[in-house]
Amino acid sequence: MRNFALLLLLAAARISCGDAFTPPDPSFVHTISHTSIAFVKHEAHNIANLYNDALHQFPLATKMLTGGTLATAGDAIAQSKIKEEPYDKRRAASFMTFDMAYRALQHVLYPIVVASCHGQHIQHLLPHNMIVSNDLLAGMEETAVAQLAIVPLFYYPVFFGLTGFLQGLSPGASLDRAKEMFIPLMQRNLLFWIPVQFIQFTYIDEQLQIPFLSVAGLCWTFMLSAVAGSAAKTTVSPNASTPQEQLDEQVVVEEDDINDQDFAVPSALVNEKLTANTVSG
Repeated sequence: MRNFALLLLLAAARISCGDAFTPPDPSFVHTISHTSIAFVKHEAHNIANLYNDALHQFPLATKMLTGGTLATAGDAIAQSKIKEEPYDKRRAASFMTFDMAYRALQHVLYPIVVASCHGQHIQHLLPHNMIVSNDLLAGMEETAVAQLAIVPLFYYPVFFGLTGFLQGLSPGASLDRAKEMFIPLMQRNLLFWIPVQFIQFTYIDEQLQIPFLSVAGLCWTFMLSAVAGSAAKTTVSPNASTPQEQLDEQVVVEEDDINDQDFAVPSALVNEKLTANTVSG
């Protein structure tokens, strides 16, 4: 750190004393570039070590803070697309609180899932002459449990209940919001999170799995916030027959008894077709 600072001072001195139109010495430029890259790598390594130490000493708190920070960032990106609306702190707080709560749930449930699923269930369904790695089968089983059990039974009930409560909805209004949004969101959820969680369970160290999901969740939170971030009540065109059409044709209705501020997401943002690359597991 000290050598890097001295090198920067030397570079500034040479620039201030030299001719502004004289090209810099190539060897000096190479030294500056090499030292800068080495400094960045060294600091990144130190930060990674500090994070790993925090994960080992305070695993639950570290995972919750990581998830909450990245969820807030994802919601902020989604809100930045709404040019005519100010930043909604209440909505951001609902996403941060929800993500922190869900990371705590994952911290408890995922070790149980990993300990229970070793590929034995899928192995019984395969032909006897088919040989598949146990690690791959275990990853498939763990992903299936996460996406087909934990997500619909825990993730979305907590999401709609907690974010609705924090944004001022009654229990009945939160339930109506869940009924309208669940199927479209679950479809996107499966498209995005099945491959992500297969990588997580199969190739990522167990201690780093939830931080890995939190990073991937930055993209997911942006999508979730864009589509279902607003807890404002919506009405749907009678011509919309499928859940996707209902989502695409929804019209936001202002409700003074819910919020003083309109949380509506513009229809152009709601109608955006998000692919698997832009869609917690």
